[in-house]
Amino acid sequence: MAQSLTQVSGEHVFCSTETSGLESRVSQASAHWVDKQTLLWSEGAGKATVRLYYNRDNRIEANNQGCLTDQYLTLTPATLSQTTAEKFPHLAKWAAFRLPEGTDIDLLLTGDLVALAANEQGTIVSATQVQTAGVLDDRFADVAETLEYGAKLNGKGVLFRLWAPTAQEVALIIYNQDKQEIARHVMERDGRSGSWSWQGNAALVGVYYRYALAVFHPYSRHVERYEVTDPYSHSLSTNSAYSQVINLDDQALKPQNWDNLLAPHPQNTPSDIARMTIYEAHIRDLSAADSTIPEAWRGKYLALTANNSDMFRHLKTLSQAGMTHMELLPVFDIASVNEFRHQVADLENPFSRLCQINPMVKNSRFAGYCHSSLTVRQVLQQLQREDSIYNPQLQELNAMIAGTDSYNWGYDPFHYTVPEGSYATDPEGSSRIKEFRAMIQAIKQQLGMNVIMDVVYNHADAAGPTSRTSVLDKIVPWYYHRLDEITGQVENHTCCSDTAPEHRMFAKLMEDSLVTWVKDYKIDAFRFDLMGYHPKAQILSALAKVREINPSVYFFGEGWNSGQDDRFESASQVNLSGTGIGTFSDRLRDAVRGGGPFDFANNIRINQGIGNGAGTLPNEIARLNADEVRDLLDLVRLGMAGNLADFVMVNKDGEIKTGQEIGYKGVAAGYAANPTEVLNYVSKHDNQTLWDIISYKAASQADLGVRVRMQAISLAPVFLGQGLAFDQQGSELLRSKSFTRDSYNAGDWFNRVSYDYRDNNYDVGLPEYGNDGVNYSLINRVKNQVKKPGRDELSQMMVFYQELLQLRQLSPLMSLGDGAAVKQRVNFVNVGPRQQIGLLVMTIDDGNTIFEDRDGRFDGLVVIINAAPWSTPVNGLNVQGLKLNDIQRELGQSSLAAGIRIMENGEVIMPAWSAAILVLPQEGMRGRGLPVRHRHQ
Repeated sequence: MAQSLTQVSGEHVFCSTETSGLESRVSQASAHWVDKQTLLWSEGAGKATVRLYYNRDNRIEANNQGCLTDQYLTLTPATLSQTTAEKFPHLAKWAAFRLPEGTDIDLLLTGDLVALAANEQGTIVSATQVQTAGVLDDRFADVAETLEYGAKLNGKGVLFRLWAPTAQEVALIIYNQDKQEIARHVMERDGRSGSWSWQGNAALVGVYYRYALAVFHPYSRHVERYEVTDPYSHSLSTNSAYSQVINLDDQALKPQNWDNLLAPHPQNTPSDIARMTIYEAHIRDLSAADSTIPEAWRGKYLALTANNSDMFRHLKTLSQAGMTHMELLPVFDIASVNEFRHQVADLENPFSRLCQINPMVKNSRFAGYCHSSLTVRQVLQQLQREDSIYNPQLQELNAMIAGTDSYNWGYDPFHYTVPEGSYATDPEGSSRIKEFRAMIQAIKQQLGMNVIMDVVYNHADAAGPTSRTSVLDKIVPWYYHRLDEITGQVENHTCCSDTAPEHRMFAKLMEDSLVTWVKDYKIDAFRFDLMGYHPKAQILSALAKVREINPSVYFFGEGWNSGQDDRFESASQVNLSGTGIGTFSDRLRDAVRGGGPFDFANNIRINQGIGNGAGTLPNEIARLNADEVRDLLDLVRLGMAGNLADFVMVNKDGEIKTGQEIGYKGVAAGYAANPTEVLNYVSKHDNQTLWDIISYKAASQADLGVRVRMQAISLAPVFLGQGLAFDQQGSELLRSKSFTRDSYNAGDWFNRVSYDYRDNNYDVGLPEYGNDGVNYSLINRVKNQVKKPGRDELSQMMVFYQELLQLRQLSPLMSLGDGAAVKQRVNFVNVGPRQQIGLLVMTIDDGNTIFEDRDGRFDGLVVIINAAPWSTPVNGLNVQGLKLNDIQRELGQSSLAAGIRIMENGEVIMPAWSAAILVLPQEGMRGRGLPVRHRHQ
């Protein structure tokens, strides 16, 4: 190396009279090596001497005299470049130091690094570990990004490549089918990219493998030696213990005619996207409770291929009514579910088996059942009879079951690009690949829906050198995960070990993973969990990459504010405006449901929403005044108009405002440029189901029939508005999770969905105490206000649901797709301070004042929702010639519009808890259509 490290001695030795204080400081990592020349460290500012110490094999620490004797480089104060400052805005004001010219960067990156600062007397005043993600990107990423990783087939056989620039040694270990080591190959390091590779022959296809690394881990501050699976794995052994070499293009892994499989619904235009109607489902929820599916397929990928099952017929009915997309909760490889079936106990297994595999049960008050012949389900059924707030025994046992059952939502990524093994009939090796593809094919070809994957790249299940499910952090420690800028601890704001998509090689890993899902599994769209933890630029880059494979792929996700905007422009609701990437809207959600997702105890009931009686049928503790209810109605109107930032509307006070001038919890309500950037919803896997929210909030005088209509009326703004429509599996069946707020690990018992119409899983036991114990008293008060829904109620709701789906597909005017068209055509009447509370009236113009005729049948549509227990005239409409649409007219008394009256003079009277779309027929030449309000009016 041109600049040698200095072995300290004599007057160059740094010493501290407070050795323990030095060790405490070194436990942090507040210095950042951000590019090849620059280290940023706020505590180094103004210090007489700043050094960077290095040790390849051991931690840097003071000797018995409190002195440091390791090799070091002396750093000099510097000015941070504009380019680097823009990459690290949260560190841009920190003191910058320059490394000597010719520093051997690669050597330094393979060992312990400590920055030390001393005063003029040579006494150490600050010491810290060093974060190196920035320099790793600067040193290696330009070349590393151009390479392919994992086990790739080429003309010579199989090329293995792993990006591990800080590793001291890497070897490839080959295993046979019995997981016995049969070969070990030293891999060759490429100094330009920091990757390690080894070329093998074609006979390696199908073998299992792992990488053996020797790498200094700054968490333990030791050289760790371990084996890891491949982060670029495409196939795995059971429980993800070994990666498998696989050819995803092998015809043996494809169902018949797989290569010709196409999406049934186009996603090419803004109108195509706006028409998307998404059904969010979990693999086990779909089929685990359906006895008409072969037992071996229940809760598995192959259940979706069982075309004679109740589940299949139900989903087909929804598809035929207008459900266009199925979104699958995480189906990539996850860490939480044991894939060895003999180590799992589900509801249908003997309770004795649960006792065998879960010692907690044997040592609990439920141990008496261990020697019975009962199944786990039968024991829960017995406990349910005596379950109460004074003895919440069912949830107590269910919490134990959760530790060893097959259920989890799956937001605990292990390997991003392999189908989850627990959903395959055989989790060993490549069976999961073909079965996953068979599922995709069935959803598209037989059910007639496009497929969306819920992806979770914002975190991994674990980090650190010891966890079995830590992969990325074992390979390149402190790179793939976002660290606290002071302590160096892996952040876990998302729930688990946050990843760092702002680092280039994680961004590449994510992009390569998404490309595989699009190219090799024909996924049509992606829902990004906690997307606000990703940089906006990175999400846009990933979208561009996948659109090189399929130009019609659509991205959407949770754009909640993550607090990361000090590091980068995040992929949040507001920041994504104008990109065409969708985000979930909490605005319409909270206005319809009432309150917010983090309400608890009486606050849940106090905060009614438009869909459950706010301002029209208040419960005994509701507190909303008329002005607050009008606020909620404004949010619903704006949501139905696509939640556009510049949509013009009359607010509750009679003032003309744009969407961004309407308030929502201290921020602008309207944020989108186009309705394709907004997903409206009132129910998804998070938080209580819509039925449970209605049960929490509805007044006691709202009988069961009214509550069914409340469910439909709550969904009406979602399905009849201009944004994308999103809903959770089972809303059409009044799905209940027995008041559970967070059912991610609540098992098949609380997450059950049944298609026999006998019940909706309501009141099957108190939910898990940790999340919902504070709500027990409220649950006890409200749960028996009405009887449990049965066949009549579920059948009625299913009819209403199909009606809403059909209405959404009634006309191209229901999915305008672009913001300009919405602003040009959409208007609301019954607005301002004198509005009729609970009445929403949206008009959509297609008259001759607009150049483009979107629907040659109509000059306009009027969408009316009456969320009130009384019939009401629709004031302010004053349009003659309106008619009820054919869909609702043919449904007659089964329709949500049953009882509507349309007078010859244009007056419309809406019945209680109703929804309708009126059409203005185009008779011959286009008429004037319907009036629209613009800003200047």
